[in-house]
Amino acid sequence: MPLVIHPRVRRSLRRIVAVGCGVFFAGTGAALASCPPQPLSTPFSQWGDTNSYFLIPGGSFEGTPDQVGWSLSNASLTAGNEPFQVGGSSDQQSLTIDAGGSATSPYFCVDNTMTDLRLFVQQVTTGSDLQVQALVQTRDGVRTMPVAHLADGSAPAWAPTDPIAGDTAAIPNGYSVMVALQFVVPESSGTWQLDDIYVDPWRSG
Repeated sequence: MPLVIHPRVRRSLRRIVAVGCGVFFAGTGAALASCPPQPLSTPFSQWGDTNSYFLIPGGSFEGTPDQVGWSLSNASLTAGNEPFQVGGSSDQQSLTIDAGGSATSPYFCVDNTMTDLRLFVQQVTTGSDLQVQALVQTRDGVRTMPVAHLADGSAPAWAPTDPIAGDTAAIPNGYSVMVALQFVVPESSGTWQLDDIYVDPWRSG
């Protein structure tokens, strides 16, 4: 069944630009091991997406900076959760990235079943796109791979993004790589707020 996105969400976030990366994944020297199973939920079901997702490490931004485990530069954990409370009514925090800042997740295992990611965003002040990058551990060290960017002005209020394709199909069956997600606000103005970052392993959909 085709994925149905609420029309308001599609209008506000239609300017997500994805960047293909399958050739890059094919040359990373992936390890001969599939990723371990993750706890799954259906956080986007109220928008017509009944696929199962897992939360990336620290992706709810709940707890202290040490507990969340992200590397932050001109970014901070912020009081106030995305309003849909998909992770539970007790969630109270999100992530704010100011102009010129970045936030990098802990590394986690990715294999070719992990086709998409979704998250909640709002742009607090305009002035910059939000860039999404993957930091991939390879035999030659960590390499940065562009994944997508969300256009300046595209998210005036909290909303879920459309699925963002990670293009992991080039990872051979039974192999995996270690990946961290990095979110960057590159310009000298503009602030973005993020919350609840999930990955969709299609094998469980």
